[in-house]
Amino acid sequence: FIVNYIKDLPFDPKNEFEKRGIFYSLQTSIESTMDLIAMLIKDLGIQVKDDSTNISEIVKLRKLNLELGDKLKKANGLRNIIVHRYNEIDEHLILKSVKEVKDLLFHWIDILEEILSELS
Repeated sequence: FIVNYIKDLPFDPKNEFEKRGIFYSLQTSIESTMDLIAMLIKDLGIQVKDDSTNISEIVKLRKLNLELGDKLKKANGLRNIIVHRYNEIDEHLILKSVKEVKDLLFHWIDILEEILSELS
């Protein structure tokens, strides 16, 4: 789901409709990643908490680079901004971050798949 939603996201929308599609795809992909992390936390026998804590747990368990966790927490903050339209969002700033968020989510998907493979 996540890969299909973001793999072909354009970096420069041609119109308002395409821009909304980019925002929606980012929002749902980040949200899905948070859900996957929460499900994995539960499968590992750890109590599921808020997204930030769940990310920190995975980072700690896997001895991942702390910056990787911080970037995902920031991406989750971006998701909240998109969803709730906080502070008259700077759409240009969001569009500039599309590639970085895509790369980050692909990296996290690889990590989650690796953990799931080890569990099965």
